[in-house]
Amino acid sequence: MPAISGYADRGSFTQSISPARYIDQEVEELSNYLHRSNTLGLIGRGTFQELESTFEECSLKGWDGERAEPITKQVLRHAKIFLWSFPLGYESPQIGAEPDGAITLEWYRSPTRVISISINPGGRLYFAAIIGGDRRHGDGFALFGVSKDLIKLIEDVISENT
Repeated sequence: MPAISGYADRGSFTQSISPARYIDQEVEELSNYLHRSNTLGLIGRGTFQELESTFEECSLKGWDGERAEPITKQVLRHAKIFLWSFPLGYESPQIGAEPDGAITLEWYRSPTRVISISINPGGRLYFAAIIGGDRRHGDGFALFGVSKDLIKLIEDVISENT
């Protein structure tokens, strides 16, 4: 396919690129912009800043005053990848740390409407949800992004109709 000249980095002239690569760059730039918006993006609403703050507060062994394992840069990276995979417009979770070195993401409405997702150093995630009388739990990998099933559980927790 012939190359085209484009403005792929905000107006400065770049070398010739393929139409497919140009479109990929434009889509990535738009996605980054939307993820940073206060309305649609978890970045814009401070979720990633809260994640960084939690990491800073809990990155030393014994951060809890006891024997807690530190949150590692690898766990932080896994959590960022996982959160980045959420669809635009999602409600931000509360972010916490666990003594085993995991990061926790939680959406809470009441004692009978809550979901907690824990991301451990190996990139594995574990979740537990209570939705009315229904209890669900399971596991997966944070690096694969958020699954449709997990999105559905979160929606069931945060929905006003449940």
